[in-house]
Amino acid sequence: MPKGPGIVGDILKDKKMTAAYMEYCKRRYCLNEFMFTQNKGNPESLWSRYLDQKKGKEPVNITSKTYKAAQTLADKGDFKSSDWKKIIATGKDEVVKMLNKDVAGFTGSDEYKKYVAETGIGDPKKAAKLLGITDAKKLKGVMVNIAVDDKKTAEKLWKDLMKKEKIIEDFKTIMANLKKAGMA
Repeated sequence: MPKGPGIVGDILKDKKMTAAYMEYCKRRYCLNEFMFTQNKGNPESLWSRYLDQKKGKEPVNITSKTYKAAQTLADKGDFKSSDWKKIIATGKDEVVKMLNKDVAGFTGSDEYKKYVAETGIGDPKKAAKLLGITDAKKLKGVMVNIAVDDKKTAEKLWKDLMKKEKIIEDFKTIMANLKKAGMA
């Protein structure tokens, strides 16, 4: 497996890895944290969605110092204050530091393994053409599951594809052909 990302900033450099990271965050119940770091909304919307620890729609983990500074301004209804810029930046920095501590968890996750498999396998469209298959998307599912060593799922997907495409080759034969062609 290639060297993985060290920090969240490394993940953001690759759109497909970012999508895999978002799936990981969703499963780990920290998607709100990640989304807060990417949100460029105004202070009032960020307060009501992420920073308000009591009534926020998706509250994030920030220090009490940052929360109290935001709460003081919000209680006054002062969302035009220039202090919001620093409060929001501090809050985002605190959340990014927390997320960075779990990047190793992401690189060991099924979501990351699937991302690596999808980027490392051959072109499913070429493989489909080579094999005479019209549904490249289903073939990609087979190829990804082979790459992540989930042969049970890959075999099930292959059997579904065999029925749909009226293919006579069994799973072992197709796996051997994909490996020989450098596609799995």
